[in-house]
Amino acid sequence: MNNLLKGLIYDGKKILSESGVKNAMDEARLIIKKTLKKTELEFITFQNKRISSKQSNLILHNFIERSKGKPVSKIFGFKEFFSNEFIVNKNVLDPRPETELLVELTIKNFYKIKDKKISLLELGLGSGCLIISILLSLKKKKVSALGVDISNKALDIAEKNIKKFNLEKKLKLKQSDWFSDIDEKFDIIISNPPYIKTSDIKNLEKDVKFYDPLIALNGGFNGLSCFERIATAAKFHLKQNGIILLEIGFGQINSVKEIFEKMGYKIFLKEKDLQGIIRVVGFKLNKNFES
Repeated sequence: MNNLLKGLIYDGKKILSESGVKNAMDEARLIIKKTLKKTELEFITFQNKRISSKQSNLILHNFIERSKGKPVSKIFGFKEFFSNEFIVNKNVLDPRPETELLVELTIKNFYKIKDKKISLLELGLGSGCLIISILLSLKKKKVSALGVDISNKALDIAEKNIKKFNLEKKLKLKQSDWFSDIDEKFDIIISNPPYIKTSDIKNLEKDVKFYDPLIALNGGFNGLSCFERIATAAKFHLKQNGIILLEIGFGQINSVKEIFEKMGYKIFLKEKDLQGIIRVVGFKLNKNFES
């Protein structure tokens, strides 16, 4: 193994490209930067310097882990999302760039609500990156927030992220199977539920199917089971004029719309991501169905 940093970059590119990792050069650079805890500027100025055998071996170990399919985020325990770095591990879903759209639209809708204090619920919060990103962007708003997840291990990670961003007073956590242990009503409910068909999970990339928790991926036989459960119960937990915002999968817009309309909701928002896929939908209760 090369102990000159510049040589290590090319060694890493070779290892990663041979295992089928896309953007192998960029990923090799990222792994070295994170292993050595260097900024981009430090990394650039450091390339012609030698590093210790211990550092070199650790970098090699991380290259090999990545070559097996382990995501960079799960190697180092951190993932960037909405311009912040969140703690992650095998018990929580890695946040994807397209999910930032759900954060942006939630923030936008917050500013449409005129109440002095607004209540927010996230179903299946995982690492907490969505609801924390929203709260960090709404510092001037009075918000009471609750995040729930069925997994205690996910809640442990969310709690660490809450402490990291000093949001203990604003964001509370509870274990709940969707709405099973929730009594309150909310102005806004958000969720990025599992929406992949059970039969499609075997076709996912290695870094997803082997390193993200199955419970956060599996949307059941047709990929829609979680939307059905949410639609059934959310009406009893929305305040008057409350809204629910959801991330959905490719081609699911018509099915999800039908599920919610049958349960007494009307769609008021559908937004495409950068790939042109309808990724976020918003529902309100029809007046005749409000509880």
